[in-house]
Amino acid sequence: MSIGLSPDEVDENAVSDNDFAAAMGMDLQEPSTSNTGTTEQEVPSRETMWAMIQQQAEQINTLEQRVADLETATKKASTSRTDLAANAHEANENAKTAREISKAATAKVSQLEAQIEDDGESSNTACLPGDVDPATSPLDLYANCSPYQVKQRLVDETNKKNSWRAVTAARRWDEFATRRKDGSGVFWTRADLKQAITAIDGEKPHGTTITRVWDALVELGGSDVIVKERRVSQQQEKIKIVAMDMDTVEGLKEMRYHEFDLLEDVAVTGGVTPVVTGRDGSGV
Repeated sequence: MSIGLSPDEVDENAVSDNDFAAAMGMDLQEPSTSNTGTTEQEVPSRETMWAMIQQQAEQINTLEQRVADLETATKKASTSRTDLAANAHEANENAKTAREISKAATAKVSQLEAQIEDDGESSNTACLPGDVDPATSPLDLYANCSPYQVKQRLVDETNKKNSWRAVTAARRWDEFATRRKDGSGVFWTRADLKQAITAIDGEKPHGTTITRVWDALVELGGSDVIVKERRVSQQQEKIKIVAMDMDTVEGLKEMRYHEFDLLEDVAVTGGVTPVVTGRDGSGV
């Protein structure tokens, strides 16, 4: 008890904090020796902070540009791989096409060699009169034969009515073809052929018929005709034409083989079968 004790004696008998904590089972924290509360922390200056921000911004821009460059390089590499694959495929297809063309050309040469040998053995093709020229194309041959024989062969026997229309239109070039202004030749447009077929059949032809007659004219004409594009003025669109020079087209009216039995499959009687030659005189 502290009753009757002096203040000094009370202080001497007082329990310390450590003894009280030990008796109560408590831990006391060590007194902090840090002077952070008393010492102020140094803050960087505004200039220093701005310089650091600019440096970091430059590093970010550099990294972004690097990423963009890498993405571009990746795209180019992918495109290059795609192009190489496409080129390889195209080269392979071209090689296949070249091989097929080579095979076809070899077969055609063999066929022509056999035909030349057969023509050389034929007595009919060797006895044209001296004043009769051979035909330069199937079109030249048919145009110079009897129209009756041509129609009988192409229409009645072989059902090639469009070929007969083409030969008839070509023979009547002075009625339906367009003359060149310089007189060097004539040409047919689709409109010219339509007019000719209308006159031949007595009725306007279907568009498909015009196309088939056009193709027959080109096929029969061979090297005697030229397919090209023509435009009268800059305001007009180009149109396709089938052109012939004047010497060739005038030869379609010579009727060189009219009196011969030209279109018979069997041996001729009273005439000969003319040879169709190229422009250089080689057999075709």
